[in-house]
Amino acid sequence: MQEYIVKAGDTLSSIARNLLGANGDWREIARINNITNPSSLQIGQRLLIPKSNTPPPQNPEVAMVRNTLQGVYPPNKIAISFTTVGSDLIANLLNTGQQERFAKTRDLGLYRFGIFKLRDFIIYGSGLLQQLQMSPSEINVMLVTAANEGSLDAINTWDNQYLSFGIFQWTLGSAGQAGELPALLSNLKRRYPTEFQYYFGQFGVDTISMDGVTGWLSLNGKQLVNAADKNIMRQPIWALRFAIAGMDALVQSVQVLHAISRLDQFYFRPSQTLQGFALSQLLTSEFAVALLLDHHVNRPSHVIGCVADAIARSGLTAAQIAQGSRDNEALIIQNYLILRETYGGANAMTKSRERAESIRNAIATGNLSPQRFSFRSNRQSRV
Repeated sequence: MQEYIVKAGDTLSSIARNLLGANGDWREIARINNITNPSSLQIGQRLLIPKSNTPPPQNPEVAMVRNTLQGVYPPNKIAISFTTVGSDLIANLLNTGQQERFAKTRDLGLYRFGIFKLRDFIIYGSGLLQQLQMSPSEINVMLVTAANEGSLDAINTWDNQYLSFGIFQWTLGSAGQAGELPALLSNLKRRYPTEFQYYFGQFGVDTISMDGVTGWLSLNGKQLVNAADKNIMRQPIWALRFAIAGMDALVQSVQVLHAISRLDQFYFRPSQTLQGFALSQLLTSEFAVALLLDHHVNRPSHVIGCVADAIARSGLTAAQIAQGSRDNEALIIQNYLILRETYGGANAMTKSRERAESIRNAIATGNLSPQRFSFRSNRQSRV
């Protein structure tokens, strides 16, 4: 252990970064020093600092953005203004003079593609990845599916969902409708209550999750239901707060776990629409699971019906497919991909063909298997 005396302008994040390296964990410093409120540091306070464990190298671009934004967090303790240059939205950190182009303006809000890719988390967050107990198959499927959606710090506030966040672009929900984002934050609150409080709770945000899949957010005790309520979340400060949260490895780990658990909603459940079978008994390759998960993220209510139509078109029964060969599965996938381009009519899947081609390319690069029964899940091992 070493001792450090807090100076003006210090935060736990900046202390961890300066003394322990780019991957230094401020939470470990807080734990050792019994700090429950990260914003309560006092000038002259003495802190015990653990020895650096020589953290793994980090993507330089990721480190730079984290140092600029996360190092001066939380935003309610610093002065921030927002300006636009063309379509760029600039966060001006007034007490440090730093500026960060963190989003693009569009229509009523903004969007941020983000720079924290799932692949970065898998490479640099190996310890947390092991804790998630994900199988190699699940990682393969997540990588190719996330590539069609967004980054871990991606934000969208311009469309009728008011606020979307993360690798699967979980939404706040349209006016009067529950959304998937509250369920993600509820999961974060359950697993890492300190992080939830740090990034969201201290600003008045809480969750009302109805079923673990969708729910509502509340702000300062008021449930966000109608358009006027939810429109508050279009404000740039909320985009900044979510973007910064998306840079935290623990928040990222919850995103990954929440994303793969989406399969529990539809893939492993028997369905009368599928003649009493579950998709997990019928379509068993990594390629098939990636296609199905990608579809479910984009149009969740379409997946089962579209597969059922593909089975009917093949002339096979579900029982024959469950007991059949790779050729039978390939036939169903072929029919399914044709049908899903128009399934749902005007509300059909967005860019179905392009997304499927992106996933198919992962087979050519050896990152996804088309072999029957190649998908293996660790869902029973996870808490």
